Amino acid sequence: MEERERRILLVSYYFPPLGGVGAFRAVKLAGWLPRFGWRPSVLTVRAGAYYCIDPTLERQIPPETAVVHAESLDPFRLFGRLRRPAASSAPPRAAAAAREPLFGRLARRLKAVNPWLSLPDNKAGWYPFAVREGKRFVRRESIDLIYTINVPHTSHLIGRAIHRATGVPWVADFRDSWSDNYDLLPPTAFHRAWNRRMEASVLDEANGVTAVNDRIRELLLRGRPERADRFVVVHNGYDPEDFAPGPPPPRSGADRFTMVFVGTFHRRTDPGLLLEPYRDCLRSGRIPAGASRIVIVGAQTGRTAETVRRLGLEGEVELTGFLPHRESVARMAAADLLLQVIADGPGADQIVSGKLYEYMAAGRPVLGIGPEGEARAMVRRLRLGSWADVNRPDHVAAAIAGAYEAHRSGGVPYDPDREGIEEMSFPRQTGKLDRFLRSILDS
Repeated sequence: MEERERRILLVSYYFPPLGGVGAFRAVKLAGWLPRFGWRPSVLTVRAGAYYCIDPTLERQIPPETAVVHAESLDPFRLFGRLRRPAASSAPPRAAAAAREPLFGRLARRLKAVNPWLSLPDNKAGWYPFAVREGKRFVRRESIDLIYTINVPHTSHLIGRAIHRATGVPWVADFRDSWSDNYDLLPPTAFHRAWNRRMEASVLDEANGVTAVNDRIRELLLRGRPERADRFVVVHNGYDPEDFAPGPPPPRSGADRFTMVFVGTFHRRTDPGLLLEPYRDCLRSGRIPAGASRIVIVGAQTGRTAETVRRLGLEGEVELTGFLPHRESVARMAAADLLLQVIADGPGADQIVSGKLYEYMAAGRPVLGIGPEGEARAMVRRLRLGSWADVNRPDHVAAAIAGAYEAHRSGGVPYDPDREGIEEMSFPRQTGKLDRFLRSILDS
């Protein structure tokens, strides 16, 4: 007898038309889980103002996927109702603020006070609406399992509330750690204690927990050795179908050694960590002017463009702004060298950029710049390329210059562990998740 299709509700604040890395995991799970006998539905926010909108991601969602949108008191969501929605990708928030002074001032003030007023995060205003819609949907559609994806951590509190009300099994998925996330530090001892209590409640009440890498799993499992079998790693992965041959991206100066960085330089990751050593390579003559370029793909704050101007790199660095995912993938595949940058500091050992998995699929050598941690271990283990210590600009400059010399001599060396890379694909990782979820339902 044919096995009954299992129904799963994915709870993810970030989902198309919202783009960027936050939406990627939910989109890919919605696309791959049906191949393993699941019928996914998605509970997400009713879209408002956001710094990147990617309508192309909506094409990857199976047409039979039910998407439930819940209102939110998120200030940017409310502000979006007052603005005409963009038809394509929206500009970075900093650029938008420059054109809309009132919104810019509001955004900066809200960013400053949000950590004080919002628990566990600034998406707490989504909680009551999402819980109400989620409970109705779970009961009406006979959902078998709830799967909540952070960030925001509010997603897990929503899942907990639906689980308590319906008794449906629940798995909490951690793209990022919670109380050990040093990019989202609570402002006071009270906020820290509240977050730790909520995190403990989620980790103890959830029927299962998934994490995107070993270090985050280790942090979440701390103090719970008896639950080790209920805490598993499911990597972000890459979708091989995204890397089907397509038209090549535009390449100005195609004879130049092209290095591509995909992502956003966030608060702690100064673009100077990459661009200052590159400038030193040009000044010293190790790389002749006009012989190379760095392409930075993704939405950036004004700090990145200012760093390019300050270092006099306007002719050597291209800022594409936010690109739809398909175009971003094409840029990776056309690169001579792919760049990852991770700043040192507390929590840096947890970071593995989601783009690192796509770098694997692009089949191009990687230069990682960062401290010891999960990302460096992955680059070494899978033989993806080389690594430079982010705290040694001279080492970073030497690595960039060395890659340029290798390129001139026939190509940057690249001999990856192809089986290990295939294990990181979404088909393999979704298969691992499928087995874990079925073990939860069967227990």
